[in-house]
Amino acid sequence: MSITTRAALKAQFKTGAIPTSQDFFNLIDSTLVRRDDAFFGKWAAGTCYYEGDVVIYNNALYTCVPAGDKPCGCEGKEGDTKADKSKGHCSVDNPEIDCTNWKMLDIDASDEDWEIVRNEDKVPIIMYAKVFGKIGMGTEDPKARVHIHADEVKGDFLFSPDNAQTPEFVIQQAGGEAPTQTLSEKIADNKAVFTTNTDGFLFTTTVPPVPVEGEENVPKEPAAVKPVFITTPDAGAAVGIGTTAPEGAVDIQNQPAARLILNPVQSVVPQAVWLHKGEYGQQSYLNTALDGIATTFTTNAAEGFYFRKGLDEGKNYLKNIAKPAAETLVSIKQDGRVGIGTESPVTNVEITKENSAGAFLLCLDNTNPGFSIINNRPNNEKRNYLLLGADNDWGAFLTDASKGFVFKRGGEYGNGNELDINQGDDLVTISNEGKTIIGGLTAQGFDLNVKGKARSFGLYLDTDVRKVTNQAKLGSVIDKVRKLNPITFNFNQKANCPANESQIGFLPHQVEEFFPELVNTDGDGTQTLAYANMVAVLTKAIQEQQDTIAALQKRLDALEGK
Repeated sequence: MSITTRAALKAQFKTGAIPTSQDFFNLIDSTLVRRDDAFFGKWAAGTCYYEGDVVIYNNALYTCVPAGDKPCGCEGKEGDTKADKSKGHCSVDNPEIDCTNWKMLDIDASDEDWEIVRNEDKVPIIMYAKVFGKIGMGTEDPKARVHIHADEVKGDFLFSPDNAQTPEFVIQQAGGEAPTQTLSEKIADNKAVFTTNTDGFLFTTTVPPVPVEGEENVPKEPAAVKPVFITTPDAGAAVGIGTTAPEGAVDIQNQPAARLILNPVQSVVPQAVWLHKGEYGQQSYLNTALDGIATTFTTNAAEGFYFRKGLDEGKNYLKNIAKPAAETLVSIKQDGRVGIGTESPVTNVEITKENSAGAFLLCLDNTNPGFSIINNRPNNEKRNYLLLGADNDWGAFLTDASKGFVFKRGGEYGNGNELDINQGDDLVTISNEGKTIIGGLTAQGFDLNVKGKARSFGLYLDTDVRKVTNQAKLGSVIDKVRKLNPITFNFNQKANCPANESQIGFLPHQVEEFFPELVNTDGDGTQTLAYANMVAVLTKAIQEQQDTIAALQKRLDALEGK
């Protein structure tokens, strides 16, 4: 018997020579005869196979071992339990399923060139050549320890590729004229490393619909895909959550009305952008950015900014995230108004607090700037204010407080004195009627009260004729003046004067007996004396005295005969 190559056989017939009988013997010996050689190539359903026949199925070799349960119809009856196993087997199920009649080909590996992996039943599962250390499925030239080539998807799966320095798995897909797309997964430097030359990494999931109770269980479309996409454009790595077209380093769109973008593509400084889509399509945004000079916050939200203190415990916050309990600490409106403790400031700056003692208002929108302190009366029945401001000519202090203004000397710093307006000693008060008290006195009929010494380079009393009425000459006062009791004295501790300084004057109650117009008695009984007005009394007394002297001088001259 002479087995000749295909090329040699073709050459004998190309020359035009008449084949000899030996040529035909060589042709027959070189040709595979299925029945004689027991090799049938790819397995085919419905074919009758005999014991020892070999087929190929899914890139594996199987040998037929008929069990007699499905003999060939021409040589036995189906269901004959006594059928001869040497009879043909009518193969219906493929060798992977029909393990009763087919066994994976067991190759003698006694030469130790092959390694066979068997299952629990000692059936060979995988065989590979130890001399190469590689397995190729669908390829005769494996490029990895395990290389699977799948024509139907134009792909390759490589486990531990050649020249790999760390554990690595590679998926490749040929793109025709385009470059082969590759995904590599490996462990290196204590890190899991994923590398690709595709547009990026896409992670998706679908949620099967759950029938509502009582609803007919009919097929439904699955819920929308919620993708996570990681891409590497020229601008740098980008992650999209809920989107496959991220417009920033991180672009989150997992809610219909909500979106968050970190470092947008066009940004040149670190930025975060929050977007909210309203019921009617209007879109509001919040942008936070940081550059080398400042941190900026920008929004077009209708109500501006709210800074709030959360009132929920940390463990309950996410449960109530739709409507968390919170207290507004600071608000900044779109027109620039700032509220501290309020969401609706009425001026450029309003500082207040719920159920508080009052508020502070700073206004720059009027013709002249003003700063107002508001006092909340008990139960807010009536509020009063102190307003400080300035115009082109005056610095102004205004109040509608029932008693006017008071300036105090406060206690030493500490113990709350710096915040308590009800402590300290009155120095100057100005009543709501304009009466001024220096030294802590209570206004009792005087427009100016001074508790203590007063010094002036001139004191003028306004008795302009245009401002007086009921003019009358002062009657005789000489006898009354003679009865006045001028005294010296010292002020005691009730007066705001040094006790060791001697004074000259009158006691008001002694003067009142003769000149009641010069004495004023306050509601608390305190009597005061109009010393300046006594000039008129003393002038009248001197005039009377001079008239008496002139009369006496006239009589003396008459007696002397002048």
